Amino acid sequence: MSNTAFSEGKPVSANNLFADLEALRLSPEAAAVAGASEILSHVPIRKPNRHEFFRTQPNAETMWLSTGVFVDREEKEVFFVTPSMREALVGEIKPVLLVTTITRQSVLLLWPLTLPTEDTRRSGWFDSARDAAELAKTKWTRMAANMSLGGYRIYQAEGQLSEPVWPDKTMNQIMEIAFRDRIVDSQNHPVIRRLRGRT
Repeated sequence: MSNTAFSEGKPVSANNLFADLEALRLSPEAAAVAGASEILSHVPIRKPNRHEFFRTQPNAETMWLSTGVFVDREEKEVFFVTPSMREALVGEIKPVLLVTTITRQSVLLLWPLTLPTEDTRRSGWFDSARDAAELAKTKWTRMAANMSLGGYRIYQAEGQLSEPVWPDKTMNQIMEIAFRDRIVDSQNHPVIRRLRGRT
């Protein structure tokens, strides 16, 4: 068997091929995606956890959305409530600001940041979370709940971290993926049926 490899049409001996091991090194991340492009198929709907540095989409006009959701605390799921069904969920609907967010691990999230209403006063929790979301437009940010403070402590990354790579998706497309099979859009939806004792 020949000990000769070919590089750019010229034979290269095995000894020369392995002379520079750094040039041959393949990271696990590169190995996972080599020869393929990722399909965005799942977008978690949650707040960044206390150990995650995150960034938020700076284009808030098109990539942040104030809307209403239903939070099923038992199943730990978030449902989008269509405008036509909001009246059916009076008292149960939660007004949120959906913030397009990405973590250092390149996980895309929709962060449902709770909005104050006429019935609920602004709080340190809302104000500090909103401050973190605004800071994260330009800086890698982390936040951790602090009960004594009555809000979140906000931390900015000290290192020169690379800028996030946002997927080429519109807010519409991201929401379609995030809320797939979790849209309350009729009186016969399981959420409505359960809340009215029909199941």
